[in-house]
Amino acid sequence: MIKRAVKIATLLVAFLAITAASAYLALTLIIKSEETVIVPELVGKEVVYALELLTGLELDIKVEGSEYSTRVPRHHVIFQQPAAGSQIKKGRDVKIVLSKGLQTIILRDLKGLPTLQARAIVADEGLCTGGVASSFHPSVDRGHVIAQYPFARAAIE
Repeated sequence: MIKRAVKIATLLVAFLAITAASAYLALTLIIKSEETVIVPELVGKEVVYALELLTGLELDIKVEGSEYSTRVPRHHVIFQQPAAGSQIKKGRDVKIVLSKGLQTIILRDLKGLPTLQARAIVADEGLCTGGVASSFHPSVDRGHVIAQYPFARAAIE
């Protein structure tokens, strides 16, 4: 009886070992059989060019977002993942972030506002206050903005 139980246990262990080895080898062969490619440099490239380049390498492109940039022109790639030179399998995603170009701010009309409020508005827009001159104007209260440059509604990049 014990010999029979040992025999059955041995056969069960052998069966499980063969099954595990077969699964491992099959998965290894499937994974290794996929072709790999080297990811090209996309940063600074125009998005249509990047799309054509990745399509030719049988890679997919996934736009993760866009940001304003002072260095990279509009519709060009700012960031990519995986990095250029990485080796990945065909059919995988290459994630990119696109440039919106320079951020344009339309300057508000600050005339007539108290100087402190005008400075706060300029700071909120991410701009710096330039030179400030004081002058008398008969129809404007002391401590208020008489004039501004750049002028109101000017586009600032």
